[in-house]
Amino acid sequence: MATNRYQSLTALHEDWSQVIITAHRGASGCYPENCALAMRKAVDWGSDMIEFDLRLTKDGVPILLHDATLDRTSNLQGPPTNYSLAELKQANFSHQNAPEQPPRPATYAEMPIASFEDILQEFRSRVGMNIQVYTGAAGIAEVCRLYLKYDMVDHGYLTLASLDEIKAVRAINPAIEICYTPPWKERGTPEQLRFCKELGCRFVQPVAAHSGPECYALCKELGLRANAFYSDTDVGNRRLLEQGAPGWLSNRADIGLYTVGR
Repeated sequence: MATNRYQSLTALHEDWSQVIITAHRGASGCYPENCALAMRKAVDWGSDMIEFDLRLTKDGVPILLHDATLDRTSNLQGPPTNYSLAELKQANFSHQNAPEQPPRPATYAEMPIASFEDILQEFRSRVGMNIQVYTGAAGIAEVCRLYLKYDMVDHGYLTLASLDEIKAVRAINPAIEICYTPPWKERGTPEQLRFCKELGCRFVQPVAAHSGPECYALCKELGLRANAFYSDTDVGNRRLLEQGAPGWLSNRADIGLYTVGR
């Protein structure tokens, strides 16, 4: 188990000598994505941050799930809003199904879904959290309630693509940190980076394939910590370092930590 150096988002933001390695959906290149096991392994490796996605159950509970349906990663089908949290806890989320292909067997005998509260209870203050919110307007209040209940200020930020949802978060409590994600190809443009700065963001998420040295240089000038999306190989990681990227998201955070000598 690696030594965990995490202190706070402010410490990560201010220490430009430290490359920030974010485990995308946890240690998802080795373990079932967005499950507690994947988050646990990412923290054990020494990841600086974990990234995960939130959607809602039928009973309004934020759960970790990337896709709009359960089809790809579980033995259930349809949107999560068709099921209560109790029903989802009985399912197996260690599948890797492909569209229009027969279902593949689970890789673990049991792999329950994780709720947002599960993750907050286990990992709050142990690692930074990049919380990708896909709940829509219906889930914003509950996500913010849990964020504040577990005192996540300076320990996690809500990543949002909707300015209306950012406005709703700010109306609940302006201390809740946000990361705005503009349209895919525009995230690393000067206009959008400056707009993120105006919004009060400290962290941004440019797309590696559409960004380069100019993007990362401007981020540093603006005081924005860029966590590029994404790289899973040592070769790709070194390319990002050469371009000046101060951090990135990865399905293989273990390789990222190897690249930076941790």
